[in-house]
Amino acid sequence: MNTKISQESRINAVVSYVFVFSVVLYIINKEDKFVQFHSRQGIIIAMIMLVGFVPVLGVPFLLLSVVLSIIGASKAYIGEEFKIPFIYKYAQKIDF
Repeated sequence: MNTKISQESRINAVVSYVFVFSVVLYIINKEDKFVQFHSRQGIIIAMIMLVGFVPVLGVPFLLLSVVLSIIGASKAYIGEEFKIPFIYKYAQKIDF
């Protein structure tokens, strides 16, 4: 566990992998780079999850988004900035 990252930052980063909380936490934690990192990835995963709600064809996307959220949240909890393959490439472009 990375002790340099505060408990509050780690919890916010974990929560950022829960659908709409990724956008909220991205906006309210502009100064916390750790939360920003995980919120960006959470936003991309939330977009994948939205595709997952398309009947029949969306099921694999929904399952993928759940698995990626679990991986991201577990890495955030231990204080690691894990770059989720494919997701990170698009996440780093988010800036609003």
